Amino acid sequence: MDYRGVEFTAVESSHGSWKWQLSIKDRDKIKTSGEAANRMAAIEQAHQAIAEGLRAHATPKHEVSLPQLARDVLHILHGARSLPSAEAIESLRPFLNTMRDRASGTDRFADVSAAAVTALVQRLEAKGVATDDLWEEAIESSTSFAHEVS
Repeated sequence: MDYRGVEFTAVESSHGSWKWQLSIKDRDKIKTSGEAANRMAAIEQAHQAIAEGLRAHATPKHEVSLPQLARDVLHILHGARSLPSAEAIESLRPFLNTMRDRASGTDRFADVSAAAVTALVQRLEAKGVATDDLWEEAIESSTSFAHEVS
């Protein structure tokens, strides 16, 4: 399973309880496994561990400059268009994670760019391919975002 870009498993043990485990790089700072009474509780615990780990490893807001973020997403969008959908999604996910964690409504160009990239990624996830219109909308809105913050 996947939650916020982090793979995890939840499996039933021979004793009837459910065990979950994360596939994550930095095991020193994040709880990577646990046990719960049922499947839903195991999934919820895994989601909580992932959320805590992402918060702990997030770059502080003052270190992520909007101009750099805008330039990065434009670079990724132009290159990702030629990638297989799974790779395109993976390359765009850090931008979406960063944008999700910032305050919405503080910069309308940033919000429009994030919404367009989100729609693109959702289409890639659902259909495996996105229309040229979705790609262009993501690129154009991100270009406006880049111009606004420069």
